Amino acid sequence: MISPTRILYRFVILSSVAFVALGLGPLATDVSARGRSFPIEVTGTIINVDWPNSEFTLRVDEPARILVIGLRHDCKFLKNGVPAKIDILKKGAYVKVSYFATIFTGNLAVEIEANPKPELVHRVIERIEPANRQITLRLNRSCRFVVRWAATARFINRGRITSPAKLREGTPINVSYYSPPFESKYAVKLETQPF
Repeated sequence: MISPTRILYRFVILSSVAFVALGLGPLATDVSARGRSFPIEVTGTIINVDWPNSEFTLRVDEPARILVIGLRHDCKFLKNGVPAKIDILKKGAYVKVSYFATIFTGNLAVEIEANPKPELVHRVIERIEPANRQITLRLNRSCRFVVRWAATARFINRGRITSPAKLREGTPINVSYYSPPFESKYAVKLETQPF
């Protein structure tokens, strides 16, 4: 049988360990996360700028949602790939935003780029899945390119705005898309035209 003194001793030791672990838990998590965390990357249209609070509201392309994002003190601004000033934040501007999101500070931007340049692929449509907003392009006999179109994507046929219902398999297409780190590719412009 274990003596009451020994039970009390074990309780005090375990309580001390638990207290230290709980006290250092957030600090240890913060230290271990540094250098390994990456910002979230989104594209979208600015629908409001709140200068007094140093934040703006963004209509995000994919997944479609509205985000309020503040500016970190060291936020970088780019326009067409070169350094710019904060005045790129305007209602109606199309931007790519890299930001961190925490429960304590909310969404804080570390980099904002106006007129971001999407990647481009020119191929033939092999498969269309309207329910999933997904299109498969045939790159060659054994390679396929799968991309989901954003809820805000523009569809163009011979220079005119159209709808995804007009897409046809076997049609040549230009797809402008973004490929954010650790996320799925999404298309923002799909243009069918003869090559």
